[in-house]
Amino acid sequence: MGTTSMKPLREKLLIKEASIHKIQFDTEWFYNLADMTFYLKEDLSEVEFIYLPMLIDGENEFVKCGTFEDILRGRKEF
Repeated sequence: MGTTSMKPLREKLLIKEASIHKIQFDTEWFYNLADMTFYLKEDLSEVEFIYLPMLIDGENEFVKCGTFEDILRGRKEF
């Protein structure tokens, strides 16, 4: 089996990344898991999530979101 390394994650970069929808509650950022899956090209199905309202393409939608720590804990390569 070949080992490929997962893309390193830095929260400061994720906050600035325009392709990832995110929302801040109190001091914690929550990231749209569909966007994160596409960005990382990883299986994030094990990430703990909550549904939060997010403005996407001008529409308010409830989407699966996770914190940076939740994503780090649940990352799996495809």
